[in-house]
Amino acid sequence: MMLLKAAVLVMLALGMPAWALAEAADKSPEAWLQDMLAVAKESSFSGHSVLVSGGQMVALAVYHAPINGEVWERVVHMNGEPAEIIRRGSNVVCLHPAKSTGMAFKSPVPRWSALEQGLQSLSRYYRFERAETSRVAGRQAMRLNLSPLDAHRYGYSLWLDSDTGVLLRSQTLPDAGEPLEQFEFVDIVIGQPLTEADFEPGAGLTQPARPGSDAYSPASPQSEAPARHWEPGWLPEGFVESQRVARFEGQGQVTIRAYTDGLASFTIFHEPVSEPVMDTTSAHGATVAVNRGMSGAVVTVVGEVPLVTAERIASSVKALAQPR
Repeated sequence: MMLLKAAVLVMLALGMPAWALAEAADKSPEAWLQDMLAVAKESSFSGHSVLVSGGQMVALAVYHAPINGEVWERVVHMNGEPAEIIRRGSNVVCLHPAKSTGMAFKSPVPRWSALEQGLQSLSRYYRFERAETSRVAGRQAMRLNLSPLDAHRYGYSLWLDSDTGVLLRSQTLPDAGEPLEQFEFVDIVIGQPLTEADFEPGAGLTQPARPGSDAYSPASPQSEAPARHWEPGWLPEGFVESQRVARFEGQGQVTIRAYTDGLASFTIFHEPVSEPVMDTTSAHGATVAVNRGMSGAVVTVVGEVPLVTAERIASSVKALAQPR
C-alpha cells in the first residue's frame, strides 16, 4: 500500500513536475498508461463523483484501497434509493435495502480496475492517443483517447491523475455526437489510509457471506458449476469470458456469463420460462439491454456495447446438448 504523507499530497496537488512531463512525452500512450495503472492499483483514495447517463445524474461516494493483498472498492449511491456496489478482489456484490444480490463478476465496477486487467489486449482493439493536460477535481490530469478499431465497441476519453494514475474523469463516446456517459470526480483525497471498516455496507444493507467463509452456504450442490446448457454462438473479437456466474441464494434458475475486452463489458442472462416472451430492446446512456426469446427460455444481454452488437449476441445464444 502506498500511503503518502500530507506534505507530499500538497505537492502532488500542484500538478505533475516538469521532469515527469518530459518523461511522459517520451513514452507511447500505452507505455505511459501501463506505468500509471501500476501506481494507481496501489493507491488509496476516496472522494465524491457524479455519473451522467441517459439524461440522469447520480451522485456517488467512492472508496478504493489495497487491503489484505487485494484491491477493495466501494461505490455508494448518494441520491435516490440506497444502493452500494462493493468489490473485494474479484468478488463484486450489488446491495439494496430489500434484497442483496450475491452475483460475483470478475469485471470490476469502476473502469480504472478493468484497465488494470486488460491493457495488453486493448491495443489490439483500440487506438491510443495522448491529448492535453487539464484540471479535474483540483488536480492535474492527462487525457487519453481510445478510439475503437471496429464497430462492436464504443470510444473512450480518460483523464488520469498525472501523479498517481487514478482515473478522475471518463467519457463513453459513440461514432458521432455527444458522450453517451460521463463520470467525473468533483473532490478526491489520494493517499489517505482506509481500513476494512470503510468498506462495510451502510445502514440497512447486508453483504452476503463470501465464498470460503464459515457463513457461506451455496444454494445447491450444483451452484458451484458453471452454466453448461447454453452458450453464445457469436462474440465480438477480443471479448473473453470473465466469469461464469453460478446460482446464488435468491437468484432462482437464472444463469449468467460475463464478457469483457478489458475495457468494455457485457453480461448474458439466461432464464427458463414456460410462456413465450416478447423481444424487446432498450438503451440508457451507454448501456443497452436486449431480450430475446428462445425455446423454453429468455435471453437478456446487458452491457456497454452498441445496440446492433448486443442484438447479434442475444440472437446467437443456443442450447447445448446435455450429456446423458
